[in-house]
Amino acid sequence: MGNIVGRRVVAFVSVALVAGVILSAQEKKPYPIFTLDHFVAAMKTVGQASNAVNASLPNKDVGDAKAYLAISRDRLATTITFWRDRRRDDAIKMLRNVLAEMDALDDALSAENVDQAAVSAIATRIGAGCQACHQVYREQDPVTKAYRVKSDATR
Repeated sequence: MGNIVGRRVVAFVSVALVAGVILSAQEKKPYPIFTLDHFVAAMKTVGQASNAVNASLPNKDVGDAKAYLAISRDRLATTITFWRDRRRDDAIKMLRNVLAEMDALDDALSAENVDQAAVSAIATRIGAGCQACHQVYREQDPVTKAYRVKSDATR
């Protein structure tokens, strides 16, 4: 009987030690890094989905507009990690403002009777918010004319 109790104590201690090591390793593991490549890929998706939203609005295609808005908002929200890692509080503020406007657009599109003027005004504010961030953090390559994140934003 004492031998069984001893084995159980050893087993319990072993499990506790393994659990402690696992928890310790998890605590030390940093959250995933959101690289520049991740950011660029996210922003390309945001751009494509936002263009689709804007194309859907004049046609009063609420279903498509809402679907593309959800994609755009979801991908844009993930970029907060990029800005936090770089301690860019101004970019975080701009990002949160645009996300709030996207939420307002979703609300406006979800109304029983969609107010096209309100939807248009919100969409304009979203575009202006995006452009405000682009003014600060994006530049155009003079040769290729492609847009890229300014190098000082990635530090």
